[in-house]
Amino acid sequence: MNEKRVRVVHVIPHLALGGATLAAVALAERLDPARFAVKLAAGPDGDPDGSLMAELGHHGIELIPIADLCRSPRPRRDLRAMWQLAELLGRERPHIVHTHGAKSKLLVALASAVAGPPVMVAHIWSWEWQPARNAAERLLYEVEARIVAERYDALIACSEAMRGQGTARRVGSPPQYEVVLPSIDLDRFRPGGRERARSEVRAELGLPPGAPLVGSVMRLAPQKAPEVLIEAASRVRSAMPEVHWLVIGDGPLMADITEMVAHMGVADRVLLAGARRDVDRLLRACDLFVLSSRWEPFGMAYVEASALGLPVVGTRVDGAPEAVREGETGLLVAADDAAALAEAVGTLVSNPEMAQRMGSAWGRRDCAGRGSSGTSASWRASRRPTSGCCARRDLRPIRGSRGRGGGRARAHPRPPRPRRAPGARRARPPRPPGARGTAPG
Repeated sequence: MNEKRVRVVHVIPHLALGGATLAAVALAERLDPARFAVKLAAGPDGDPDGSLMAELGHHGIELIPIADLCRSPRPRRDLRAMWQLAELLGRERPHIVHTHGAKSKLLVALASAVAGPPVMVAHIWSWEWQPARNAAERLLYEVEARIVAERYDALIACSEAMRGQGTARRVGSPPQYEVVLPSIDLDRFRPGGRERARSEVRAELGLPPGAPLVGSVMRLAPQKAPEVLIEAASRVRSAMPEVHWLVIGDGPLMADITEMVAHMGVADRVLLAGARRDVDRLLRACDLFVLSSRWEPFGMAYVEASALGLPVVGTRVDGAPEAVREGETGLLVAADDAAALAEAVGTLVSNPEMAQRMGSAWGRRDCAGRGSSGTSASWRASRRPTSGCCARRDLRPIRGSRGRGGGRARAHPRPPRPRRAPGARRARPPRPPGARGTAPG
């Protein structure tokens, strides 16, 4: 092993199929192995959405299981996971720790108080307060996010919207942020082969070969509002009974959505396909793409569908307008408005020329082939004279003083204390703007 390589540990709560997980794995995979020694720490397998666990070996990424790291808030398990992460940081002595998700960001911040990695980076795929159920809970999450951000050298936002929301709520300081669009493998999502897929996939799934088919890829969870999608499908059926829907994905609301489909009488029009890895193949059989999200940090699914040549319908939330050029590549409506969603779908189904124009308007963006840019950006940020609220940290691990080779590796040495002249009063040096301990900007 080349000891001169930069040691990077990515931390993610789970390996369930999803945009953030896929992007994190792609980022880890595409870092130059000649410069970076990369490992990925994640919680145990077993999510109903499907998992990337088996694929990590094929990508050459070493997995470090964290037994008690999980997606949902569980105080006892979270406390154990924090100590497991502290042990990991002390054992691996990484130069960079790159977290993905609010849970990882919080637990690594706590673990760093014990183990202290040299450079800490948080990838912002969403904010803690977005799933809050009331104003008090939202305020609590905002305060927690501000405190945790003080522990990090860089905050990598997946969209301008995520950065704007963070700075507006005084989470971190502006110099901490960099916006890096998600890494998307658009080579899988080329528009060619749609006619063949249309024939094969529809025959395989028992869908009519000539019917308009609306595709959707989502985790069946509150964030994606799948119940709004099903209500929209019911409304569309009343006016356009020939339209069929293909919903790809699994999640905690699968049983509820299955029951809702039956209750609303659209079981013969809505197919719940579950978690699939051949998403690109299935979408090639569709005529347009729809999402009903309540919050959407960026919207990688929009980009993938547009790259396939599909017009898209979505919700005007968070980073979605950065992924969808409204009126050019698709239509956006307000969140939680099934009537507006159904109307937009009906507009595209009844106007094939508009749908064709929007589907062909896509041009490949900078988010293609940018797999290593997230950690590269954090590496650049860590080498600045001041990086957000933290001064530049020395990346050379330092032994503790408890005997020869004893003690844990300290993240950065304390500067030598200057000597005072005899009789001189002790003066407290001024803190630089944005230094740790000052109010976040």
